[in-house]
Amino acid sequence: MQSDGYRPATISHTVRTLKAVARRANLLDPEAVRGYLGRAEILENRKIKICENLDRFYKHKGIAFQKPQYRRIEKLPWIPLEQEVNAVIAGVGKKTSCFIQLVKETGMRCGEAYDLKWVDLGLEEGIV
Repeated sequence: MQSDGYRPATISHTVRTLKAVARRANLLDPEAVRGYLGRAEILENRKIKICENLDRFYKHKGIAFQKPQYRRIEKLPWIPLEQEVNAVIAGVGKKTSCFIQLVKETGMRCGEAYDLKWVDLGLEEGIV
């Protein structure tokens, strides 16, 4: 995976996932792994990621593996109510509350807010 350009965090997460599967099924037996995945009470999206990791592992080992078909489940993200955001702003320090207020009022991403420079502020116009 290193030679394919994967990040170290991705590699270690893949190794942990494969070790977890190996504790529950013989990793060198693709049919046993498929059986485990079929029985396991794991979210479908997680099963998809596990199958992607297994596919890379089996290709590396030269073992034929037919990935099971799982459908990705799209969920709406949780979005806090404005009063909840205001409660957080009221409960943190000055710098953090200013930052959260900026993100709330402008809709910018956290990284964009961190990257702001003084020239990005129009103090007379009241704009960012």
